[in-house]
Amino acid sequence: MHCYKTRFPMMGTFIDLVVYHERGEGLIKECYLQLQAFTQRFTVNQAQSELMRVNNHAGIRPVRVKPDLYALIKKSKSISVDPLNPFNVAIGPLVKAWHIGFKDAKFPTDAELAEKLQLVDPSKIILDDDYQSVYLSQVGMQIDLGAIAKGYFADRIKDFLTANGVEHGFINLGGNVLTIGYSPENISQTWNVGIQNPLATSRGDICRVVPLRDYSMVTSGINERYFEYNGQRYHHLLDGQTGRPISSNIASVTIISKLSVDGEIWSTAGFLPSIDDALFYLNHQVDIEAVLISNQGKVFITNGLTDNGRVVKYK
Repeated sequence: MHCYKTRFPMMGTFIDLVVYHERGEGLIKECYLQLQAFTQRFTVNQAQSELMRVNNHAGIRPVRVKPDLYALIKKSKSISVDPLNPFNVAIGPLVKAWHIGFKDAKFPTDAELAEKLQLVDPSKIILDDDYQSVYLSQVGMQIDLGAIAKGYFADRIKDFLTANGVEHGFINLGGNVLTIGYSPENISQTWNVGIQNPLATSRGDICRVVPLRDYSMVTSGINERYFEYNGQRYHHLLDGQTGRPISSNIASVTIISKLSVDGEIWSTAGFLPSIDDALFYLNHQVDIEAVLISNQGKVFITNGLTDNGRVVKYK
């Protein structure tokens, strides 16, 4: 069986693609072009992107967008308006205020945060299903798809590859993993994917392995993006109620799901004030399982999983 692999930088991270198919090289090239197109359209880091046209017309007028972007914004809003979780697609003004993960990251003043908090209400995103238009009803609002876009991209790449006959493959968008079938090189007929220890000082310290077969695994953690100010570390997961990084005894949330976009959503939505809150909330979500690691390094799992201290599996 022909195996083609590639790694390339994109979206501020590294993309890994593995495809078992006789036309794998050509398929991987097409995946690269599709990811490049998605990135250019859905980003807030390019002034002329399709998403930024929406943001640039906040408080001015609705903007019609393509069906895929409209559907993603609609799905994001439906989760964002739930007050029980911190996922918020309207978080853009706060993200820009902190800019964690970029060289110009800074600690905003209380006045800046108070101003931005007036602009992050997802209920003020007005959607028109007939015209596929998005209207940010308040000047200064900004949609940010950073907490969901990679999962959506991964699902679309998997759809493309499977439609072209790929039965075995591995998609890794900077830690957002989605598998196609199983690894032909693994006797257990799975893809074994590690969960990073969020308290480790360097990458590569794996605390659990999850065997995946046609499933996705996405992790959000306090170790992914952060900056230090006056000797204190501030992570990138922001609270739309306080304007500051989420305060919690959770260090990381890993979601195992069929769709990668769901993994993206719930790995952020599950970042609640405590492990107990998160377990209760995530256990009530359909087709979602989670591995939570506390800021003391203890591992917790949702009801559909087992954990022997090394490997986490479905029951």
